[in-house]
Amino acid sequence: MHEKMAATLDAVMAEIRRIKDEARTEGFTGRPRWPMIVLRTPKGWTCPKEVDGKRTEDYWRAHQVPLSGLHDNPAH
Repeated sequence: MHEKMAATLDAVMAEIRRIKDEARTEGFTGRPRWPMIVLRTPKGWTCPKEVDGKRTEDYWRAHQVPLSGLHDNPAH
């Protein structure tokens, strides 16, 4: 995921640079269409896939606090 995001950001920055350079050299009176990134990821894609045997990634538990009781549970 990180490599894809880095490549996407590089491509977007190159496009922005191209738009700016073109406007500076050729003149541009309109409104540019800036690139936009839409990031769609599964819920909880950065959390553990499961906690205490319960699914968290891409599941409603991803919006909860999956690792509660950190002081009482060394496994967490």
